[in-house]
Amino acid sequence: MSAQTHTQALARPLQADRAAEWLIALGALMIGSGGVLLGVQVDANRGFSGTGYAAFALGGVIALVSTIVRARGSQGLPRDFHGAFAALAAFLGLTFVAGGVLAPGGPWMFAEFAVLLMLAMRRPREGSRWISSGALWLMVALFVFRLWITYQGGRNHWQVLSVPIPILSWLPFDFLAPIQSVSLGSFTPWELGLPPAGVDFPITLGLWTGGFALCSAGIFVVQLAAREHENDRVHDVIHTLPAPLAGLVERLLPEEEWETLGLHGLATRMLCKRIEALVRERAQRQRDITAAVDRAHLLRLSHTDGFSGSIQSAIVDFESGADRRAEE
Repeated sequence: MSAQTHTQALARPLQADRAAEWLIALGALMIGSGGVLLGVQVDANRGFSGTGYAAFALGGVIALVSTIVRARGSQGLPRDFHGAFAALAAFLGLTFVAGGVLAPGGPWMFAEFAVLLMLAMRRPREGSRWISSGALWLMVALFVFRLWITYQGGRNHWQVLSVPIPILSWLPFDFLAPIQSVSLGSFTPWELGLPPAGVDFPITLGLWTGGFALCSAGIFVVQLAAREHENDRVHDVIHTLPAPLAGLVERLLPEEEWETLGLHGLATRMLCKRIEALVRERAQRQRDITAAVDRAHLLRLSHTDGFSGSIQSAIVDFESGADRRAEE
């Protein structure tokens, strides 16, 4: 490798690290903007007011429980300012999203809080994101419900749904109006925390929808950037080795597996020991495979067709590929 090529190879991780830093900052900005939009509402006089601290506090509890469950049994922690900032931004993003989808008040808020809390207490799969696709769709459904009851309150319809009673609702008599329908989920304007002048639903809908989208996208961006930042840390540790040895280590431990192998969030000393153990394990596995291929040479003479022939052909292809890699 020439000196110029080596310099370019060293410059690429630095550029990627700078890109990860900018992505973390961008995601945090999106989360902050979305949190502000989710926390305001517009009344009929075009005045702004807050939605209250109750939903925000409950969203913080959900985010805290989710963080504790994910961190339990894991040795990975943010090891620098950028990693810690990304973790804080993701935590606040989950707080804003969880609080933003809760009903503004009443028993629905606590029912939805219980559902989200049970979801947060589930142990995630290895390497899964802060918000899985199933949890995201559940939050979308809860967010639509919040919009619906706010819409109902904006029309002075103080129930979630009004179900007409067959036959009675067909009769054109005004005195039967109280018994022509059944109200499901009645509530009061004080439960919803609506402004005294009433809510301007179209503008509030736009603010809340934009805030929800910004927070959700910001969490995704921060997660992606934090993963890239951790990959850069692992890359820097591996490339403290001589270039040929670093290339061999990266072939034994592909970058796509670094997170699932538990290399993210480790201190430098523990990271070095973990890489050493994984290289020993995979090198031994590679030697075992090579030895098994060498012992299988006699099969080539006795099995040439059927299932045995197919297996032998696969082994020969593996051996040929290994020879080509060795020549390269």
